[in-house]
Amino acid sequence: MGNYGASLAASMRRDLTTVYLRITGEIGTYSDDGAELMIKNDWMEKMPGAIERNALLSL
Repeated sequence: MGNYGASLAASMRRDLTTVYLRITGEIGTYSDDGAELMIKNDWMEKMPGAIERNALLSL
């Protein structure tokens, strides 16, 4: 997605901007569907949090 953004900024052709924007939207939809699938199947990992320092002391 970042590469399409960089290509959009660097391209001097105006007809390619619509193609890049369409593809970027499709990628966003695809990644949203993937995230929902991961949540549904409990494949999404726990977000990183602060270190539990008391648990480290008991080791």
